[in-house]
Amino acid sequence: MRILFTGGGTGGHIYPALAMAQLIQQRKRDAEIIFVGTDRGLERELVPKAGFKLKKVAAAGLKRRLVKANLGVFAANAYGFFQALKVVHKFKPHVVVGTGGYVTVPVILASVCLRKPIILHEQNVLPGLANKILSQFANCVALSYEQSAAHFKRARRVVITGNPVRPAIWQQSREQGRHNLDIKANARFVLVFGGSRGARPITEAAVAAAERLLLDPRLTLLIVTGRADFVTIEEKVRHLGIQASRAGKMLLRPYMYNMEDALAAADIVVTRAGATTLAEITARGLPAVLIPSPYVTANHQEYNARTLADSGAAVMIKEQDLSPRVLADTIQSLLADPQRLVQMGAAARSLGRRNAAEILVQEILKFT
Repeated sequence: MRILFTGGGTGGHIYPALAMAQLIQQRKRDAEIIFVGTDRGLERELVPKAGFKLKKVAAAGLKRRLVKANLGVFAANAYGFFQALKVVHKFKPHVVVGTGGYVTVPVILASVCLRKPIILHEQNVLPGLANKILSQFANCVALSYEQSAAHFKRARRVVITGNPVRPAIWQQSREQGRHNLDIKANARFVLVFGGSRGARPITEAAVAAAERLLLDPRLTLLIVTGRADFVTIEEKVRHLGIQASRAGKMLLRPYMYNMEDALAAADIVVTRAGATTLAEITARGLPAVLIPSPYVTANHQEYNARTLADSGAAVMIKEQDLSPRVLADTIQSLLADPQRLVQMGAAARSLGRRNAAEILVQEILKFT
């Protein structure tokens, strides 16, 4: 049994594929699995760390306007297509699974040429351009949200699966998560992160809001900055003297490999509205403050966030409305209303699909 996964760029495209691959590995010990990505995305680090082989091909994202840079994009993807042809021809997969990101374009097109069965997975409410174009070649398109189906009318088959997350995300206990992070059992723990690469507007708002929030001696605030911003933010916090002068506790991390501990320990999560992030917090059943990124294609994160906000699982703050005062007010009002937090957590859990990986693996195994 040989299965090829392709997807990359951000954790949102990689983690669902890893969740599927790990489940297949558990079920079918003899399965051969490889990933195809680029040498620039997070897959370069996350895939080998998870114990899987990564084949690298050239790929680039198309600019949504007529610019000369698109000539280089076409050249990169053409080169990547021929690289992908070699990889697919040599590996001879029984099925190819695409989870999004521009690297899927040359790999899926190469797989079409070599007549390989294809499954595409779309994580967002508003689908990406690559998946919409490639869906006409797929044997099956798997969606995280039922609302997305209207965008795939030309697909041969559509199934609603949810977005796969690692079982550790919901299986880790609150007590163990807090122990692993050295968080007191009675602390009010707020987790702030901006996705796999961080989000400076959220990080800076949280740091500025911390001066007020940390007046509460029971509060612990963990801010995951992203690697690119860590040194700058750490220096700013040191300069302001926030950690030394407040009763509460602040922690800074560049990246969280053990996100299952942080989510298990959290009372409230403040984050972007990337699809995998939302899949994790709904699988866990966590109240959230969502600040969707306005910089993503077609503003798809706002569609994601609104789905949770309309269900009572989250509070949405548009980035244009974000300020330290607004963020501090929102967090404090939620912490002051334990009953609302319970209701938000229950609403989030009702949206979660813990069996998403299971459903997708069943679809994959139909072709092996």
